[in-house]
Amino acid sequence: MARRQQRRPLSRRGAPKPPRDDDTGALDASARRVLAALGGDVRRLDALVRDRQQLRDEADRVALQEPSPDALREYRRASRELAEAQRAFAMAMET
Repeated sequence: MARRQQRRPLSRRGAPKPPRDDDTGALDASARRVLAALGGDVRRLDALVRDRQQLRDEADRVALQEPSPDALREYRRASRELAEAQRAFAMAMET
């Protein structure tokens, strides 16, 4: 008798969900504030993005080595600030 294959449960993990519209609106507003604060200077924005990447990477390292609510909060803050800087840089490049 042939062996019947067992069904595998479908994975709910797929492609990441796109950001919600209200999230992108808040991100754009924050990016515009960053852009205005730096006067639209592309070199300063590029340096800010690199600094924010380093801060996010450091927060990630700390959160992985010593998990805690505070470490997670710092990682999320650093990620948000990096996203704002990247969006501000993209806005400056568009103009």
